Amino acid sequence: MEYRPFPDERGEEFDAFMRYAFSPTEGPYDPEAADDHDTIADTRGLFDGDDPVAVCAHHDFSLRIRGADREVAGLSAVASPPEHRREGNVAHMLRESLAEYRERDVAVSALWPFEYPFYANYGWATASRYRHLTAPPAALGFVDDLIATDGGDAGRFRRVGEDDYPAVKPVLAAMADRYDLTMDWTEEWWRERTLQGWKTDPFVYGWERDGRLRAVCAYSFDDDAGDGDDPVLRVTDVAVAGDEAWFQLLRFFRNHDSQVDEVQIRAPPDAPLLDLVDDPRAVDCEVRTGPMIRLVDVAAALETLSPDPAVEAAFSLSVADPLAAWNDRTFRVEVADGAVAVEPADGGGGADRTADAPVEMGALSQLYVGYRSVDEVIRGDGLAVDSATADDLRELFPTRTTHLREGF
Repeated sequence: MEYRPFPDERGEEFDAFMRYAFSPTEGPYDPEAADDHDTIADTRGLFDGDDPVAVCAHHDFSLRIRGADREVAGLSAVASPPEHRREGNVAHMLRESLAEYRERDVAVSALWPFEYPFYANYGWATASRYRHLTAPPAALGFVDDLIATDGGDAGRFRRVGEDDYPAVKPVLAAMADRYDLTMDWTEEWWRERTLQGWKTDPFVYGWERDGRLRAVCAYSFDDDAGDGDDPVLRVTDVAVAGDEAWFQLLRFFRNHDSQVDEVQIRAPPDAPLLDLVDDPRAVDCEVRTGPMIRLVDVAAALETLSPDPAVEAAFSLSVADPLAAWNDRTFRVEVADGAVAVEPADGGGGADRTADAPVEMGALSQLYVGYRSVDEVIRGDGLAVDSATADDLRELFPTRTTHLREGF
């Protein structure tokens, strides 16, 4: 088997893989009926001779992780045709993908799973949550008592497009200050991913005041959702500079009450709403898990951290990694003067349960980005430590509020 780039001239074959894996009810792929949206990802395949037995795609982007924008590899479009399933091909391709990321000095990988247990078996783990809010537009009327709705203080809503990329950047910066795992959009991502959709392009609007954009949202109208006769307003992304901007967007969604019976919003994990509406039972608020994350290279990832200079610690860290042999070992970790030093403490060949901190790869990845606390990971059996080592890990890995919004 050979892992290599998927040839550009065989793009229709790759698209056929995607159709069968993710939209089989639409029938076989027809290049004559295909849309003209090109992927900005790098496509890869695992080949048996000239025959692809599994495929995937890689996205390059930066995410805010513990105060710094760090390069992350986004894994997507993982698929295998039915005639080559349960042969170990996907595991082989995932291992080769991690090796490629490591060669490029990318220490973190993220993905949106089709099934969480499947990728958990390979070391990925949940990295963030979001709120899925469902409400009739009238329930959002409470915002009129919280914000200006007319005059100069109310600002204005406007549709945004390709030329608005510079205006969007400050909104993203404000999101990154509030939520780790916020993506630092490139201009290409803004044009090709935010303003375009997989099957239907979304409406993308912003709220601005005094000539400054302070909120951006993407949404579409869905005829097949909800119980009423009118379509549903489905908000797939929200980026705001603060609570006031969030409330202004709710006003914008409420103003679609003549068109829709229901508004569905994929909102930040702490977006204020339920305690403010007049009738909380009129609003459904579901907490849903988002994408998954894993460390590509444990030593490299830890050494990029910049902990509080007051933190001093030294411990052995034994990592159980089901996919990457270079991580499946014991490391000596020393923290001092705002830096982390990591050295192999063995000859490799597997994790050591007698180390100070034996940890599963998924659990370590969650600690790294701050999604779960040390105590939560201990309760989940992903980490076994004594009280002194637990204190060291709490100082090295304080929790963060994470929110990775983008699909890829």
